[in-house]
Parts: sequence; C-alpha cells; structure tokens
Amino acid sequence: MDAGYLYAQGSSLLSGQKQPRQTIQLSTPDVLKALCEMAERVAPGARLLRVYWYDGLLRGGRPTTEQITLANSQRTKLRLGMVNGSGQQKGVDSLIVTDLIDLARNKAITDALLVAGDEDLRIGVQIAQTFGVQTHLLGIKPARGSQSPDLIQEADTHHEWLEADIARFMTVTLGASAAVATEAPPLAQGASATPEGASEALQVYSEALVLLEIQTTIATIGTEALELYLEAFRADPKSVPSDLDRQTLGRIGAKVGAKLEPTEVREYRRLFRERLLKECDK
Repeated sequence: MDAGYLYAQGSSLLSGQKQPRQTIQLSTPDVLKALCEMAERVAPGARLLRVYWYDGLLRGGRPTTEQITLANSQRTKLRLGMVNGSGQQKGVDSLIVTDLIDLARNKAITDALLVAGDEDLRIGVQIAQTFGVQTHLLGIKPARGSQSPDLIQEADTHHEWLEADIARFMTVTLGASAAVATEAPPLAQGASATPEGASEALQVYSEALVLLEIQTTIATIGTEALELYLEAFRADPKSVPSDLDRQTLGRIGAKVGAKLEPTEVREYRRLFRERLLKECDK
C-alpha cells in the first residue's frame, strides 16, 4: 500500500479534489480488513504473509497517530520514507520495489497485491514476475486516470476500488463552505450547552457529545500510541497533541457543517486536556 496514493486519490474520489492530509481520517482496522478481503479475492486460498504499508515521515518529525497504530497492527509492516517541503514523498517507491523483489527472490510470496500508481514501480513488478510471482494492481476510481498506463499493462490483473469501497474506511473533513451530509445530533437532555458565543450550528452539540468524540479519538489510537502522547502531555500539560485533537475537532466540524470559531476550539481543547489528565491518573 502506497499511502500517498491512497490519501490523494481516495480524498479526491470522496470530495471531488485532493485534500490535505490533516483533513483525512482513516480507520486502520477497516482499511486493513478491506485489503485482506481484496487479497483473498485476487488470490483465493493463498496465505496472507503480511501487509506492507508505505508512507512518508516529515523531516525531523514523529510518526503520526495513524502511522503508529499501523506499526502496531497485527501482520502489518510500516515502511517510512521522507516527505519534502513540498509535501512530496521521497524514497517510498524504492522501498516498495526493494521489498517486492526480495520477497519474490526468496520465494516468500506467490502473489502480490499492489495499491499504487507510479510508473517507477514497473521495474519491481517485472522482476517479481520473473520469479513466478503474479502481481495484482489495485487502483482507485478512475484507476486508469490515477495510475500509470504502463504499470497497469505490466500487472497480471487490474482491479478498482469504487467510492463505496473507500468510504468504508476513509472520511474527509470539509470546510464550512462545502456541503456536509452528516446531520448533527440533538442536544442531550440535561447536558450543558457549548461555550457562550458559540456559532448557531454548534448550539446543537452538547458538552457530553464533545466528550464522547474525544473518547472515540483516544480509543482508536491504541494503548501504546496513547502512552507516547501521554508522556509528551505530562511534560507539557498546557498543550494537546495536534494529531489527537485534530481528529476530534474535524469530526465535530463535519457533523455540524460549520468551521469552529477560535473560542470554540479553545474550549474543546480545554475539555481534551481534562480528559487526558484523567488518562494520566489511571
């Protein structure tokens, strides 16, 4: 899996154009399940070796929450290249080609499911095929517009994920000017309202529901990843890891169909800090 391809083409399919990474939420269990199901479809009865996930790491940065979760997932290997100042992945294609050739040469695999689009991967497919490996290329609609024609021709089989397939594991948080189909939940009985001065759309979102969204974020990142964030939070309790609260704020903004005001963001981060403090005390 070339994560750069997945994020770019998946968000484009769901929203109409490529979206920045921070607006995209990925359900790790669901995307891994979808990959395993496709692997079974292209190679019925074959034993799954593992999922190789290729992504970029910001120079001098730390892995994201999603990357940490993937690294700790069962039978999943995270491979990280770099991301340059222009947001372009560097070194990822060479990692994919190297792994594909090594696995084929060592007879570790009979089939390979490749989710990517760059023509540079063609050489890896060619060499793997000389060792008897069948390569199955999976693209995202419109696959013939998002993948190299030469790479498609080189693969033994070609498949395509449609919008419904991507929507199983990916959501995109759009800005206030974009249409949002999700309906905001009603104010919970007896729950306190949002902060004074909150936008009209956010009046329907209670503090109890905000705390529920926060707990959802914490629950999805896994115990080991959470411990890393708690360690950083203990060192600086006035801050909130952006990878954590960005997910929560993004979901809230999408559900109410409005961009959160600065005062609202500060209030929800206060609630997030309180929840993290409770986690530290456990």
